[in-house]
Amino acid sequence: MGQIYVASFREVMTAEQGNNLVDFINVCTPVEYKEKHIAGVRNVPLDTLKDRVDEFIGKQTVYVHCHSGIRSKQAIVMLRALGVSAELVNVEGGLLAWDEAGYSTCSLIN
Repeated sequence: MGQIYVASFREVMTAEQGNNLVDFINVCTPVEYKEKHIAGVRNVPLDTLKDRVDEFIGKQTVYVHCHSGIRSKQAIVMLRALGVSAELVNVEGGLLAWDEAGYSTCSLIN
């Protein structure tokens, strides 16, 4: 499992946005995602990965994060066990580290 720190992750997101071979996912619950998420990252809750594994076919790299980095590590183990061949990269510290670095987030709650 690869790891990346939030500063580098932010740079990768900027460079790779729009690249269909790279995916950025947040494995938090839908409620958590609505409360706070990183723009450009889609929500694929941990408990839905098994049913959505086909979404990762053909991807070269999948960057995975959650609130603190625990569920994202679980997601990577699960994706690998489900046969995903892409490089799977954990965003170290998740949204907590992103917030600590002072980077902006989005909310779907008014």
